Amino acid sequence: MLKRFLPLLILVFFFLPAQAQVNKAKQYYNSGIKLKNNNQFSEALAAFHKATEFDKKFDSAYVEIGHIYSKAGKIDTALINYNKALAINSKYADALFGMGKLYRDAIKKYDTAIYYFDAASKIDSTNKEIFYGLAWIYNARKEHDVAISYAIKSLEIDNTYKPAYGELGHAYRATKKYAECIEQLKKNLAVSVVDVAYLYSGYCYTELNNKEGAVQQYEALKKINERMAAALKKKIDAMPAPLPGSN
Repeated sequence: MLKRFLPLLILVFFFLPAQAQVNKAKQYYNSGIKLKNNNQFSEALAAFHKATEFDKKFDSAYVEIGHIYSKAGKIDTALINYNKALAINSKYADALFGMGKLYRDAIKKYDTAIYYFDAASKIDSTNKEIFYGLAWIYNARKEHDVAISYAIKSLEIDNTYKPAYGELGHAYRATKKYAECIEQLKKNLAVSVVDVAYLYSGYCYTELNNKEGAVQQYEALKKINERMAAALKKKIDAMPAPLPGSN
């Protein structure tokens, strides 16, 4: 009789305590998320550390720890925790993304940042910030044509994402592709009204010395963002006067 129940007893003896550990880890992790969302970062950090004490392979907890240390400027500690998560799950997109941001913003190693952003994008193609991050880097490297393609990808995910418009507008103006910029922004504005799209479109019209087009963008922009409209108005006012007899 004992032999019949021995496997079950062994399962109960080993499995239940292990499951209790995992459940406790999840409780601390969920608590940490709530604290983080409430901007209680020190308390959240303590909760995430507790989660990893109960479950050494809790990759999500290591990523959250990495995010908090990254935000606090503790780069080495952030890297350690992102790497712990990647050692558990090498295809954890959020960990790869966190590494990319560190190498872009803090460490300034753009080739390495591109590696991590690219790896993250292959796993999560719905994260607008990954493609924005790539656009930012390629603009910083003055590879503006590549930056344009990534900024457009970011906006295909979220047409209202203003940082991507900033990189897109910068890249088009740096390459003097003013007409192309206007056409692209027309497509975006047909989907949703975004102030910075009108702004960069207006700038491009001024570069093409098309005052009528620039004024149209200004009038539309003035209805939604007076500060940006004032900046565009200065560019319009600085445009050269048309030559006598010109249309």
